[in-house]
Amino acid sequence: MHLVAGTARRTFTPGSGVELMGYGARSGVSTGIHDPLFARALFLSPNGDPALGIVLAAADLCLLAPAQAREVRERIAVETGVPADRTLISCTHTHSGPDTGLGALLRGEPPPAYVAEILESIVAAASEAAGSPESASFRWCRTEARIGANRRLAHGPVDPEVLVLRVDRASGEPLALLFNYACHGTVLGHDNLEISADWPGVACATIERETGANTLFLLGAHADIDPRTRGLMDLAIAGQSRGLGFDAVRALGSEVAEAVLGAIGGNGAAPQGGPIAAAAATLRLPVQLGSLAPDEARKLLDRRKRELAAVLGVAPEALPRLSELDGAVFRAVQELPVSEARERIAQARLYVRDKTAPFFVGGARAVEVELQVLRIGDCALLGIPLEPTTEVGIDWKTRVQPRLAYAAVLGIANGWMRYLPHARDLEHPLAHQHYEVLSSLLEPGASERILDAAEVLLASSPGPPLRETASR
Repeated sequence: MHLVAGTARRTFTPGSGVELMGYGARSGVSTGIHDPLFARALFLSPNGDPALGIVLAAADLCLLAPAQAREVRERIAVETGVPADRTLISCTHTHSGPDTGLGALLRGEPPPAYVAEILESIVAAASEAAGSPESASFRWCRTEARIGANRRLAHGPVDPEVLVLRVDRASGEPLALLFNYACHGTVLGHDNLEISADWPGVACATIERETGANTLFLLGAHADIDPRTRGLMDLAIAGQSRGLGFDAVRALGSEVAEAVLGAIGGNGAAPQGGPIAAAAATLRLPVQLGSLAPDEARKLLDRRKRELAAVLGVAPEALPRLSELDGAVFRAVQELPVSEARERIAQARLYVRDKTAPFFVGGARAVEVELQVLRIGDCALLGIPLEPTTEVGIDWKTRVQPRLAYAAVLGIANGWMRYLPHARDLEHPLAHQHYEVLSSLLEPGASERILDAAEVLLASSPGPPLRETASR
């Protein structure tokens, strides 16, 4: 196989005065730009054929709606000849980036005008990458970083692995680097109003400065992992989305960059090679309460509504609007013991979760979820439009390795459809209080169905067969 590769980046930083995305507690619009935001793209193809190539694009955004990601992928297909199903759009998940209009789209309204320019920058970066291919080779390596901590459990699971793809020019100099790590972009908190790519922006900029290679960050299975500066999150404690400043952003981003730079070494290492392949499929999965008969779901929600009204001491018809319910319950439980307050807040959020789940999917009781498996040499990347927990990522790696040496789940890939906990997350005795469970769109069992289907996709994708391994 004669590999060709191309890479490019475009900046899209909007100015001051735009809404920021990522924190419900944030008040006010952006007051300035601390560091620029980028769309970065990498094109890889065997023998230079776009139809057999893949595009990986990473944008310094909190998230995109699935429809927005699909639009971008289809436009890239027209511009480059790379099929949309072989293009992956990832968001770095900075919580200090511009609002991309998800709420407006869900209400049937257009997103802010500047969003069109953001989407155009992703298309332009991918088009430039595919339009400037050169002979290349690649190799995978792994290292570890410790900036992430489980935000839900003091001794909860954390995956410290940083997976790194180095793409070299024929001269042996690095053309592009890609790294995958599982951690929210939330060193900065809701109190920050400056536009920033958070720690991933520092990591990418540092690596680019040291190597000259365009550097893409692909977010991993991060749902329950925050920067260690945040500590444990507790629903019963106010103000926990406050962050630290830009000194902490630089420190944590530099820490990840140093790990990546130490792993890739100098020029001249032997390339690994292997297939470039892609496969995609959709699963129809029920949203919360979607497997119940409509009458049963309605009765369950009515019962929960009455119970919440009793907690607040009001009649059910006087219950605050859903957008105000969380705050009303929080204020009502301030004099209760913390353990009881947690239960009451979780009770409210469970009701809101299940009541609003259809809102995220146009009123439907089930939704089509796209899975995308990209095989690059001895690595299988699984892209899903959800925020998967650490256990989801660990499960995928357990399933794939050692049939392939490397594997990773890519979260918020090709859109965003809320959180995805694993069955092991749901087994915890306090799972009903955990934010990731209370923010999940899909009914329990979804992660296992997704991973089962992804295994089938990987086995059926073009390229050399997978190595045999013992049954799990």
